[in-house]
Amino acid sequence: MMNFSLRVFYMLALAAVPVWGFAIDIPPGQAIAPPPGKSAIRFEINSVKFGDKYLKGEALSTGSELELNSLGVQYSRSLMIKNRLAGFYLNSAVGLALPGGSIAAQSDVTGMTDSAAALVTWLHADREKGRYAVLGTFIIAPTGDYDSNRAINLSQNRFAGGFQLGYHTRLASDWDVMTTANVMFSGKNDDFGLMHQTYEQDPLYSMQFTLMHHIDPSITASATYYVYHGGAGQLDGVDMDNDISRNRYEMVLSKRVRSAKYFLYLGKDANTENGFIEDRRLSFRYQHYF
Repeated sequence: MMNFSLRVFYMLALAAVPVWGFAIDIPPGQAIAPPPGKSAIRFEINSVKFGDKYLKGEALSTGSELELNSLGVQYSRSLMIKNRLAGFYLNSAVGLALPGGSIAAQSDVTGMTDSAAALVTWLHADREKGRYAVLGTFIIAPTGDYDSNRAINLSQNRFAGGFQLGYHTRLASDWDVMTTANVMFSGKNDDFGLMHQTYEQDPLYSMQFTLMHHIDPSITASATYYVYHGGAGQLDGVDMDNDISRNRYEMVLSKRVRSAKYFLYLGKDANTENGFIEDRRLSFRYQHYF
């Protein structure tokens, strides 16, 4: 009975991984090079709902539900480094986790999430032809609320970081396409679960493909497909056999109004091999440029 309870606990303890543990996605159009010396501040409201847990592609019919809400802020700025356009951003958020269904007995969790910072540089920027190539490196710091005695946490309790390569090009006067490749490396969590074990994770690889349609000069509709692979976990050196193989899609509508831009995101998982499936992702973002 004790071993069964621990297995259930470990299953739940990873519930927040799909939101806070995946590589940082690049919003549609973000690979376009901005003028140097421009700043932006972004506020966002996110709501993600998870449903059943999957193991090797099969639903376990756990009846679990988990809603993760967050309010985030990001500051970014473009600059020149040795005659090359570059940029950086810093972001953090506060979150609220609401368990439901078969895990409704778990307590709600509120607090800070982990924070991220990134430095990017444009390898190529041809504004006339609308072609851009950008390379970025990012780090995720464990600033979030974490308690190993809880089943659900807003933090991974470890550092992570990685690299991103993005390419954006114009297809036609009203159509653009963007593709990115990412790899994320994670440190150890030495205080995982009731037994205070060590959790490690293999590198996680991901790609995204985005098609953008400019309805008019101020309105853009985008569709993105994401693919994630890798990221298997080990507990005290023992393989957990939980390789990530996940596909999801997302629709984005953005509107530019003077020096501000509004974004509406709606998406969900298409499928997942292991872990809790994402039933809904809804985000609203406001970005002000100055």
